[in-house]
Amino acid sequence: MAHSARTLRLISASVVALLLVVGAYAASGPIPFLSTSIVGAQSSAELLRAYAAKDSDSDGLQDWQEALYGTDPYNAQSFQAGINDGEAVAQGLIEPKVTVAPGPDPVDVASIPGKNASANSITERFAQALFKQYVSTRGVQAPSPEDVALFVESGVEDLARTNASPDKYASSAVQVSTQTGAAALRVYAAQVENAFAVNTVPANKTELSYFNDAVRDDAAALAKISDISKAYANIAAAMMKLSVPPEAKLAHVRIANALVHMSEVSADMASMETDPLRALLGIGLYSVYADGMVAAFAQLNGVFVPAGVFIAEGQPGYEIFKTASDGAVILSEKNN
Repeated sequence: MAHSARTLRLISASVVALLLVVGAYAASGPIPFLSTSIVGAQSSAELLRAYAAKDSDSDGLQDWQEALYGTDPYNAQSFQAGINDGEAVAQGLIEPKVTVAPGPDPVDVASIPGKNASANSITERFAQALFKQYVSTRGVQAPSPEDVALFVESGVEDLARTNASPDKYASSAVQVSTQTGAAALRVYAAQVENAFAVNTVPANKTELSYFNDAVRDDAAALAKISDISKAYANIAAAMMKLSVPPEAKLAHVRIANALVHMSEVSADMASMETDPLRALLGIGLYSVYADGMVAAFAQLNGVFVPAGVFIAEGQPGYEIFKTASDGAVILSEKNN
């Protein structure tokens, strides 16, 4: 099925999300391949704070805290009629459903079973470390919602650095072509562009913008994020079926793995209603993996340039060629 250039560029903007991560490429007209036209879209850090402060039922407990205590974030009196869940927690009537290991030693998240742990629930294991940090740093004065949001932002960022997943694809899994040189790389760029186009999904925003909508109670936004997550994974799988010139092998597998990681964090974000701390972790890791996507395309540019590859606008492969070039520029500006 054919896809418009705008649709292709939107999914690619979601893939890299440079406006949201780097913050240097605001666009309001036609969409450059590495940016987005969503004016006012929030950065991942801003979204993390907004989500951390979200209290859907206005009971004094943020939604992520309700996950720790086992209360319902959409029912202010889910523990007991006549008393808000936040008041019940403040009075010590509700015990947290996670345990806190004693002592100041760092928490090994993966080694703590937790209570009522369910398979693949990041909330049930991630909560151990986050809750320990929370109770050990909050002090005697009840924190304000802003204090809680700032705590979550720093805590999630710290924990996200230790929860990054390994790459899915090894370089040995790349199907290496016998063709090399500029002509082969132009054909390769066109094939990668097609892998994006045929696996994209209809979307008018990036997943960060959809998550921003979900925080503001747009019920349809999480489904859009889930669709984008699947698109990332499908594009990566399609790329790994391509025949790749040998000089592009390492950049190719790096892009494919970056797509998989973007799929993972998008799936985390889409779990906001069912696994809220998993969503926090996804937001915390988002900029890390988006930066990885930028670096991966910049590496591909380092293959195109010495080979003398040039693809004019409108020709097959142009969007990938332009992406690689823009990625190199943005990475250079970010590092300087």
